[in-house]
Amino acid sequence: MQSALSAHAPIAGKIGAIEIVPLDAALGAEVRGLDLRRLDAQGFTVLKQAFLDHLVLLVRDQFVTDADLVAAARRFGEIELAPSATERSTHQQFDGPPEITVVSNVRVNDVPIGELGDSEVIWHSDYSFKEIPAGMRLLHALEIPPASAGGNTQFLNTYAAYDTLPAELKRMVHGRTIKHDTAYDTNRNLRMGAQPVTDVRRSPGPTHPIVTTHQESGYNSLFLGRRLLHYVNGLSVEDSEALLDLLWAHAAQDRFVWEHEWRVGDVVLWDNRCTLHRRGPFDSKTRRVMHAAQVRGQRPLEAPDAQLLPPHPRSRLFGHASR
Repeated sequence: MQSALSAHAPIAGKIGAIEIVPLDAALGAEVRGLDLRRLDAQGFTVLKQAFLDHLVLLVRDQFVTDADLVAAARRFGEIELAPSATERSTHQQFDGPPEITVVSNVRVNDVPIGELGDSEVIWHSDYSFKEIPAGMRLLHALEIPPASAGGNTQFLNTYAAYDTLPAELKRMVHGRTIKHDTAYDTNRNLRMGAQPVTDVRRSPGPTHPIVTTHQESGYNSLFLGRRLLHYVNGLSVEDSEALLDLLWAHAAQDRFVWEHEWRVGDVVLWDNRCTLHRRGPFDSKTRRVMHAAQVRGQRPLEAPDAQLLPPHPRSRLFGHASR
């Protein structure tokens, strides 16, 4: 399944006016010399390749409109719509484009303009609780608290988390699936209209393979979604919890993480199919306003030859377990 786009070492250096600078971390690169408002075919080819190579891209000083952000996202695929205007009107004060999701703690007339507030957001991949999760997301920083107030975002390389699994644990997870809970959000709050979960074996949610093979890069990653109330199908609750604890303890190591300290004008793009992300809490007396556009992904799958596939290039710094 390995594509031509990913058949070489990660891009670094200058390609035309665009420079790709890999971050000194498990994932990520800064893209310099790129204006997302003027993204031509050649620039997009470079951007897409860097996206597959580095999983997360940082583009500074992008003072783009919502329409610009949506146009850039649409180059990557079908837009995943934010909640409809009708749904928003019951709990959000935002009348922007339906393709835009607002992430903010700001309130107008005591009604939030966006989602997630200022509390902690746990490790997750976007829309993993859907049959078809998100493929990628662009997040544009409009207002940012002072660095001392908190609110940084961390990204985690799940290619590396898979590639470095101990061999016995890796054999255990091939062919297994997780049911991804839909009842609770990434703030650990019960979603509107959902019922509290008392038995993870019977809670609603889609089933996805633990090992997923990226349908563009052709490499394997761990697809864990989030930890809260997930269930490994076919196991007892106790054995499921024990296996999930092992997987999360391995995956959430600091060595697989890059932490981004935001500046106004930053746009960060990430591949939701092979990363997790989280945000720390921040001072509720400060303002944080971000606009996001997201692209629909594909149904996660494990390739028939998944156990024979090589590690992703960004994993090779860590070595990998014997097969």
